[in-house]
Amino acid sequence: MDEVYTRLAAKLGRPDSEHLARIFEYAASPRQARVLEALNQPPEPALTVEQLAEKLGLDAKVIQQDMEDLFHKGLVFPRNFQDRREWRFGKSPMQLHDAMISGWRFHGEPEKLYQLWHAYDEKEGYRTYGVDYAAATAPLMRVIPAWEAVAGDPNLQPWEDWREILREKQLITVVDCPCRLEVRACDRPVEVCLDFDRTAEYDIASGHGRKLTYEEALQIMEDAARSGLVPNGVNTAEVSLMCNCCNDCCISFQTLEHCDIPLDHHYAKSRYEAKIDQDICDGCQNCIDNCNFDAITMVKLPGSKKLKAQVDPEACYGCGCCFMVCDPKAISLQCVRPVSHVPGVEEKGNATPVS
Repeated sequence: MDEVYTRLAAKLGRPDSEHLARIFEYAASPRQARVLEALNQPPEPALTVEQLAEKLGLDAKVIQQDMEDLFHKGLVFPRNFQDRREWRFGKSPMQLHDAMISGWRFHGEPEKLYQLWHAYDEKEGYRTYGVDYAAATAPLMRVIPAWEAVAGDPNLQPWEDWREILREKQLITVVDCPCRLEVRACDRPVEVCLDFDRTAEYDIASGHGRKLTYEEALQIMEDAARSGLVPNGVNTAEVSLMCNCCNDCCISFQTLEHCDIPLDHHYAKSRYEAKIDQDICDGCQNCIDNCNFDAITMVKLPGSKKLKAQVDPEACYGCGCCFMVCDPKAISLQCVRPVSHVPGVEEKGNATPVS
């Protein structure tokens, strides 16, 4: 292996990572790897093609062609998505993981790409990500409940209502979930990761995603929750992306499990909690199959021939995936936390108090 690939791994803080070096060897030619090595990373300034040409002694046209190829493959990021004359290298393995796998269409052997990243994650990546996860002082992500489960609740706020979140976005795109493509431990939908505004511009320019209408985006979110994918976004009032995660494949779930980090260290619960009317419950157990948090069990009630579902409130994250598959409508979501549960949000005068 050319030593330049090892130096690229070192550039990302992993000097001893043969797995990361193998990923670069797969994705970039030796010349392209030298271009990557010459690039700055955030927050250092982006470099123009001409600056790179002078630095490396290469033709600017050749470098521009290389940059376009590497851009679509998810290894470099332009300062401007339209003219694409100033570039930076990726800032972290996790950023490259998501961008490269989302750009699978531009890789000659996508299956090999998935395998290489999975080998890295299993041997090194999850433990590496876990260092940052463990150091966090507050949950980075927050579960946002399926809107059908909370649509009629007067406590519902705009920043936890999918309909309002999507309605306010100027541009919405969807990309394939890199975690599910890599791990493939379940058969849930893949095209489920929603990006907004500037990130959505990147998706379109890179060819990694497609533009959605409001109605299309809402349908994707509904279908994802019905399939058992947990809707979540950044843990602030301003939702900058929408992930739909499963505990089988998701890089965050896997990192937490591999590193023995409590789930609530990374994921904040929604303000809601599932409640089950056991008189209505028919014992079908669909809710158990759709729960990623092991929050529902079947119990024998006095006088009942059927087992009935029961929620553990400590384990429930209020995603509403159970509600989506409860045919007899025995499940409801109730607001159990104040507006101040969400960082950066203060109690509003028009917010209905939680009883």
